[in-house]
Amino acid sequence: IAREIHDDIGGTLTAIKCELVPCLDNSSRAPEFYRNKAAAVESLVDMVIDSTRRIALDLRPGVLDCGIVAAVRWQAREFNQRTGIACVVACNCEEIMLDGDLAVAIFRIFQEALTNIAKHAHAAEVQVKLSEADNQVYLEVTDDGCGITRPDMNKVNSFGIRSMRERCQQLGGHFYIQKKKEAGTEVMIRIPVNGRVSSRDRLGGQEG
Repeated sequence: IAREIHDDIGGTLTAIKCELVPCLDNSSRAPEFYRNKAAAVESLVDMVIDSTRRIALDLRPGVLDCGIVAAVRWQAREFNQRTGIACVVACNCEEIMLDGDLAVAIFRIFQEALTNIAKHAHAAEVQVKLSEADNQVYLEVTDDGCGITRPDMNKVNSFGIRSMRERCQQLGGHFYIQKKKEAGTEVMIRIPVNGRVSSRDRLGGQEG
């Protein structure tokens, strides 16, 4: 956290100061100079606001105080409002009791899956299933877009997929992603609510 505050917020604040210093001398400058500086500072301030919000939410999203089911439904509504892509959530119960780390992991994986859809899928609809069974929690996110390719899944710089996979692995779960036969992409995670899943009890397909 300290490193992020120093490198991200601190770096941006330093950049703002650098933009402002030339505006404080007694030199005669054209109005366009000040307009450009104001635009640059405004952009940098927006970056600081975004960074502050991101760092705060990374600690623990406040919406999780309402439970993982409510949080997923809230995020689905936000996604729909922001992108115009329909996002339908189905859950087999009103609430799933999870510890803090697991709830945050599932919520972050869901956010990352939606981010990937918004960036790459060209989808019109997303179907989300959240459920608990046999002491495991399941999340499925399916879109009707163009579908992910195997080279896309294996890209070295596919940080979104890597992040989802690593979050699952850290909690003893499994991550699964594939292109659907008809259209779109399916992402599934399975994480034990308590304990770890046996190494031989795995999902099929591209998973880790």
